[in-house]
Amino acid sequence: MAIWRLAADLQQGLTMLPVKHSVAVMVFRGNEVLAIRRPEQDDELPGIWGLPAGTLRGADTVEDVILRIGRDKLGVKLTPVRRLAKGTQDRVKYRLEMELWEARMEGIPTYPEWQWGPMDALRPGMASGSLCCKLAIQIKSRVC
Repeated sequence: MAIWRLAADLQQGLTMLPVKHSVAVMVFRGNEVLAIRRPEQDDELPGIWGLPAGTLRGADTVEDVILRIGRDKLGVKLTPVRRLAKGTQDRVKYRLEMELWEARMEGIPTYPEWQWGPMDALRPGMASGSLCCKLAIQIKSRVC
């Protein structure tokens, strides 16, 4: 029995995926949330509407990533408010570990395709495999 368990542990260790730590942000305007459309040339979820997100690099903190999402992706100032959820998802090349944060926004986004919309506008993204959309819809389900 112990040898079988050891073999299973070894097999799991050999198939472990690299981990990508990411942060997605929810910016609210009343009952609406800020959504952005991923570029058509995106290699994982082309053309999908979802939440602004970024990946931790090196010694980045969550706050560093949120500030970078605001500055570099949206062209606004984002201020972290609170963590709303976290989740994991295995993708083809890596395991995604994501935190979903609420943020306040100052300014108007310069991102090419953005919109304010109801949370339900994230359902197609969730159906396509977007973890940030899935976490956001789960938050809505708990609140309502």
